[in-house]
Amino acid sequence: MRPSAILSEAWRNLATGTSRAAVFALGLAAVCGALAVADARNIVALEQRAAEFVASGASVRVLSAESGVTGASCDALAGVEGVGGAGALREHPALRLDAMPDNPLPAYTVTPGFADVLGVDAVTAEGVWLSEETARTLEAVPGQNLSTAEGTLTIAGTFPYPDDGRDVRPGYAALVPSADTEPFDECWARVWPTSESTQELLLFAVAADSPEDTALTTGQLNASLGETFDGAAGFDGRITRFAAPSTVLAGLLLGFVAVRLRRLEFASALHVGQSRRSQLATTLLETGAWSAAGLVLAGCALVLASHLGHPGEPGEVLVVVGPGLLATVPGCLAGAALALALVREDHLFRYFKDR
Repeated sequence: MRPSAILSEAWRNLATGTSRAAVFALGLAAVCGALAVADARNIVALEQRAAEFVASGASVRVLSAESGVTGASCDALAGVEGVGGAGALREHPALRLDAMPDNPLPAYTVTPGFADVLGVDAVTAEGVWLSEETARTLEAVPGQNLSTAEGTLTIAGTFPYPDDGRDVRPGYAALVPSADTEPFDECWARVWPTSESTQELLLFAVAADSPEDTALTTGQLNASLGETFDGAAGFDGRITRFAAPSTVLAGLLLGFVAVRLRRLEFASALHVGQSRRSQLATTLLETGAWSAAGLVLAGCALVLASHLGHPGEPGEVLVVVGPGLLATVPGCLAGAALALALVREDHLFRYFKDR
């Protein structure tokens, strides 16, 4: 058959419903789309848990060594891969605001790198940092000046610090940034992804001249969500990890069934002289058409499932799940070709009896 005749026959079979294209396209979209969506939602849920872990401060590691931390060394940890920010902290004399002289505001001296640990939104380089909750309590905004017993206090910036189980001290205190060389009591580092090796880097912030009997302790800013979050293990062990090969298998079966149901038609065509090459070309065109249509429908569902509730970049989910869904089309074509290869002209009478 000429190419034009093959195209014409494939089009007629699709248009008249002979190939059951609509049924198999919807079947492919339903089965493979459901598998892909389930896998995408599991990955999104894992991303949400990771984002919650980081947002809660659970990834912030704290080294405590009274007067044993070097501020510059602690800040320098931010340059290590896997450390998103690091800064040192020590106690500072409480601040007496003129608006509430009987309730001194606790204060801590911190290194400049502490801003990256807490996510400080600063509008000026000079002044103190307050949690958003403390700023609301004082009815203060960044850039505003407050009168204290020690003089005028500028609110340089604020930072989010919810009451969700984390160390409450910075949430109800003023943080006074300083680059002095005096020893600090603690070194905080935002580590992601969490690992024991990265956590051990905190020890490099300990002053070289600190006494040997200095008590060193390490912990988390917030331990309410567990000590670590192993995203890789969660990803590898997710219940839908076999969704990709399952979608390919589903495509293979649908392609096989689509041709197998028409075995009498194909055997009859062989009997009247149609070549197997022409028959294969026509079948692949028809199968490619309905499998592509089903892929588009399933792909739309996958895009929606990847975006809903994703805390980061949804494209990452598509990169993981998309290839498996795309492979359903070759799977359908392979199944159709296999079923067609099993059709025999000399089985025509048996196919007629079994119809």
